[in-house]
Amino acid sequence: MDAEVNKTILIIVSSGGLGRVLVNYFKDKPFNLALHYYKNAPEIKKSTIKTYQADITKEDEVIELINRVQNDFEKIDLLLHNAGVSINGMSWKIPLEDWNQTIAVNLTGPFLVSKHVIPIMREYNFGRILFMSSIVAQTGFIGTAAYAASKAGLIGLTKTLSKELANKNITVNAIALGYFNAGMINDVPEDMQTNLITSIPEGELGDPQQLASLIEFLCAEQSAYLTGQTLNLNGGLYS
Repeated sequence: MDAEVNKTILIIVSSGGLGRVLVNYFKDKPFNLALHYYKNAPEIKKSTIKTYQADITKEDEVIELINRVQNDFEKIDLLLHNAGVSINGMSWKIPLEDWNQTIAVNLTGPFLVSKHVIPIMREYNFGRILFMSSIVAQTGFIGTAAYAASKAGLIGLTKTLSKELANKNITVNAIALGYFNAGMINDVPEDMQTNLITSIPEGELGDPQQLASLIEFLCAEQSAYLTGQTLNLNGGLYS
């Protein structure tokens, strides 16, 4: 990365379990942080960090969000999609409202944010877009039809955007996360967590610090030839 000029990272949903880890990782590095949140604002005071509230499922709010970030930092170099909601239920029982909400947050929201960030990246001939997908998109998991479908959609979106944007020095990749010791794992019953850990070849939940290190590499100039990929970070659970 350029040591003299801070690049700006827009983190979508920065106040969740994984989001907080990523913010803490990047806050003392040479980046400007534009931290999006929906309900709980991150409590960090620093000249290079600003927070923005928006519902990413509503295009008018997304447009306002991107405009505010651009006004504050001029450009958006790196876009990290960290939105994720899972409303569980067997496929023949899940209400349409729950399905629509999951797709809206996990897939439509990331599309809308990307749609309005891409013109800025194209103007400056540089960009890095990262989607947080899931091992569940690749393997399935009982009761997660909407979640699995939405996260699988991100993989398809990644492949298409990468081809559309490669000639503008903009890379687009997805990280298919396994099971980590932060974030949604806290909603999983303890006995199920034990079974999950037993099934992971490395025998433990993932460390979010490793995720942050991978993201930092994907944001760097040196990763320019890596695009359109789904990177599996799951301790060997799926390959």
